[in-house]
Amino acid sequence: MCLQSRLYKIFMILMLVAFLSRAHVCRAETSKNVYIYYDSSYRNSWLSVADSDTIVKFVPETLAKYGISCEIVDAKRLAEIISNLQEAPNTVILMAQDVAPDTVWTGARDSPIQLWIEAGGTLIWTGDWEFYYIGFSNYTNIHQPYIENIVFGMITVTAFADNTEVKPTELGRKIMPSFESYRTDRPAYASIAETFECEIYGLSDDGVYAEPVLIKVGKGAVVKICMTGGRVDSTTRSILICEFILNKIFDMGGVKVEKPFPTIPVIVGVAIAVAVVVLIVYFMRRR
Repeated sequence: MCLQSRLYKIFMILMLVAFLSRAHVCRAETSKNVYIYYDSSYRNSWLSVADSDTIVKFVPETLAKYGISCEIVDAKRLAEIISNLQEAPNTVILMAQDVAPDTVWTGARDSPIQLWIEAGGTLIWTGDWEFYYIGFSNYTNIHQPYIENIVFGMITVTAFADNTEVKPTELGRKIMPSFESYRTDRPAYASIAETFECEIYGLSDDGVYAEPVLIKVGKGAVVKICMTGGRVDSTTRSILICEFILNKIFDMGGVKVEKPFPTIPVIVGVAIAVAVVVLIVYFMRRR
């Protein structure tokens, strides 16, 4: 009976710990609208379909745990959102594909997405050089000379810097606690980014290149995170994006997003733990 009583207490403690670990989640004040652009009619540049699929699945699921909802939008819906300039300061758009579609980006100074950023929108970009291509629904991408610099007033902010390692700054560790280091291909020039109002979250060892980085454009901002293709796995990419949204956009104070483990139901985990305890007690009594 004594053994049964002990096991019962252990079981109840484990159940309580399991419940609290799932129930105790910080909640964000949902003062911003978060949209994720993804449209299978348009192609990527460096990001694979699997990369985009991971972002589209992982980011909404993770943010939902903190009371933040996202809407996944196609190119047509993206154009509708961006046309509402009054709501731009309250809107965050994450590009799950690394080519802007023709519905919002024409390569001209008065492109809808340019006007939206200047009006206060926050655009999160990952993958290939931001705005380097115009994407079309016939699954083609077109580059026009120097269009990648238009958003920044014809200043070349982004560098050809293949396989450059970036490490977190002090601010980077606060905003993205999971950020240790990664290799990028299209970071910003740190010195040029600093001519804008900016926040630098990562730097190369020589201080020349900055990434992740937030660069103010008008009243809004362009955020560059993991500007590479396969050098960063899609889960790490998604985690850093989530942490930026949680800790910068929603000011949640250093939330760290853990890498997902193979999931098993909590009750199964508890049962396994109890079985281990039983075996330990059994063998100790036999000694």
